[in-house]
Amino acid sequence: MPSSRNPWESRFDTVFITVLWALFAMAVFFENFREGWTVETVVAAGTAGLYVVGSTVVPGQVLRRPVIREVVALAGTLLVMTSAALTGTTDSMYLLLSLTPVLFAAAFGTLRLGLATAGFSVGLLIALVLAQEPAQVPIEDLLLWSVLYVLVAIAFGRARRILIEVRERADMLADRSAQIGRQLERLQKSYDLLTSLAKTTEGNELNPMAVGAATLESISSHFDVTGAIVALAGVDGPLVVAKRGTDSGDLFRTMIPLTVQDREVGFVVLFSEEEMSSGERQELDDYLRPIALAFANILLLQDIARRAVREERTRLARELHDEIGPSLASLGLALDLALLQHPTEPDLQSHLQDLRGSVGTLVEEVRSTVADLRVAEPLSITVTLHRLTAALPEEAPEVVVQLTERRPPRPSISEEIAAIVTESLRNAVQHSGAATVTVHGEIDFDRGEITVHDNGKGFMRGRVLPGHFGLLGMEERAAKIGGRLNITSTKAGTAVSITWGPD
Repeated sequence: MPSSRNPWESRFDTVFITVLWALFAMAVFFENFREGWTVETVVAAGTAGLYVVGSTVVPGQVLRRPVIREVVALAGTLLVMTSAALTGTTDSMYLLLSLTPVLFAAAFGTLRLGLATAGFSVGLLIALVLAQEPAQVPIEDLLLWSVLYVLVAIAFGRARRILIEVRERADMLADRSAQIGRQLERLQKSYDLLTSLAKTTEGNELNPMAVGAATLESISSHFDVTGAIVALAGVDGPLVVAKRGTDSGDLFRTMIPLTVQDREVGFVVLFSEEEMSSGERQELDDYLRPIALAFANILLLQDIARRAVREERTRLARELHDEIGPSLASLGLALDLALLQHPTEPDLQSHLQDLRGSVGTLVEEVRSTVADLRVAEPLSITVTLHRLTAALPEEAPEVVVQLTERRPPRPSISEEIAAIVTESLRNAVQHSGAATVTVHGEIDFDRGEITVHDNGKGFMRGRVLPGHFGLLGMEERAAKIGGRLNITSTKAGTAVSITWGPD
């Protein structure tokens, strides 16, 4: 009988076959020792051997089928009882072997089948005794064997039930252990990701680009992917904050939405050579939950800051317009009256005209300030640079942003400054052949300086190809806002600086 699917069944098969052959050998030996080699002993040995050999060679999976199980138990009882009838019935050693069909039925079947086989064996034994010795029925022997058959059925039926319960318990514990192992593995991955985020935010402000970069680094070390995109949900649509690898046509795309309380705060797209299963998607979803929480916090802080800034800007604009503006207008009117009242005093006239000019300048400044404050949201150069950097291809030079932006540029000039910086960065990435591009400087509303510097091959202003008007466009934009554009280029690299505001 081949080994079964479970270790305990394999061991039980071995024990059963060993007992079967031991009892068969013992019965053959003693019966032939007692009676000698006669036709009856040879036929008895052959009949019982047919049952023993058949039980040994038939595969265990076949023997455990319900119908086969019942047939084997019935046939085994008939064959062994036939051997016992040929060799003395109650005095035959084959009666010990007749216990094995009951054992088989109870251990490999059910307790009910075991008891049925035991009852069949008892009935068959009584019938044989009555057929051979009707006048002298050995009541004590029959009772003894009847009790033995029932006890074997109950004992091995119960043993089978215990073994099944033990196996089910072991399987349940193994499954639970595997689940706990997978949970611990996911927790370890999430812990590594949280640790990476913590290190990212130790020395600087938490921003979506830093979170995205840390996420890509962690995903690459824990999952078999060729590339990924991390995007943050924005007011104007998704904003790609980090990207690694390229999306070729033969790769599978897997999108994992980042959600917090049914609100989608972003998504991660993974590129892999093999399609991910639902289990792997669920594992990724659990793994990326810290990122979803980080993005949710970023969006919440941005929303709070945006609301606070908007309210404060509106309040300041209202006060400037309703209080300071009229006061300056009144002051200008008073100066105009004073000029009319003292036409014959040149020195006073000159002084009053200077004051009137200063007041007029202040009025225009207040109007410009009110207009700036009424703009919905100022354009941040830092955010613009991060968006440009996130959209660059993998083979692009490394872009390092070292910009101190206390306040975004004045709304009336911010678009021009952003356009100049964007054009400078694109030129450096596409044409300089540099390994690193650094953007540094300081910005504080109506004054600032930004420099885009690369370590590329440089260029000569006089050799710019016809039809390329990027530099001319930057100069025109700088002149429009009253800024100063400075371009220096050597073989060691190029630096483009835009400066605006008071000297």
